[in-house]
Amino acid sequence: MGSGRARRDEGLHTRLEGEDAGEFKACTRKRRYASEAEAKKAAERSSRRKDAPKIFVYRCEYCGGWHLTHHRPRGGRK
Repeated sequence: MGSGRARRDEGLHTRLEGEDAGEFKACTRKRRYASEAEAKKAAERSSRRKDAPKIFVYRCEYCGGWHLTHHRPRGGRK
């Protein structure tokens, strides 16, 4: 693959043996933001791209930090 793919893969986490699969999917492999405001700024930047889907933020039950998602959070919170 081209160098673009290599750059995109940098910083991605790989699941370790014995690591909880749910936690890996929901938290470990994602970028963590320290505050809701920081996560919202990142979501806004991502959403500015042409034809970009809406990005939502949510508080992580595993790490207590904030992550981004394309899925609308349950309860209708934006």
